Amino acid sequence: MTDEWEDEGNPWTMGAVTQPFANDWFRLDRHEVIHPDGAEGIYTVVRIRRHAVGVLPIDRRGMVYLVGQWRFPLGRYSWEMPEGGAEPGEDPRSCAARELAEETGLAAATYLPILEMDLSNSLTDEQCTVFLALDLSEGAQASPDGTEVLSRRRAPFFLMCSRAPPMGGFATR
Repeated sequence: MTDEWEDEGNPWTMGAVTQPFANDWFRLDRHEVIHPDGAEGIYTVVRIRRHAVGVLPIDRRGMVYLVGQWRFPLGRYSWEMPEGGAEPGEDPRSCAARELAEETGLAAATYLPILEMDLSNSLTDEQCTVFLALDLSEGAQASPDGTEVLSRRRAPFFLMCSRAPPMGGFATR
């Protein structure tokens, strides 16, 4: 079943596509287009190689485990749920288990997919799956990636929600 607005079709006219940049993380697709209003233009799309995966571990006491690190693109420190990228063809749940172990040293008996979404969808095609991790136990902590210097924090989940700035999530500024 489609929604009525989906029946209208693509209002953009697509022209030539070039790839001015690519690396192991993403590529840029530069599209020559005609905008819906008829004007000619360029629309560049960031094509992300990996599927984003987040995992929110909550223990039986209602405590959430967060990971803090300096985020180069943001130019600031950020507190986040454990997250990473699934390689093409990799099961997102397997990626969630790997990231949870790597970033927190925890293992979970239960992973519930709670959210699937397109991130920054006016700029990129990046897709994300978020899991709730339950029935936690201590596991062997793997070494983080070479780009990560991680801090860890355990806090009451509902307290974190009540202190979060509007639309600001868990990031600190």
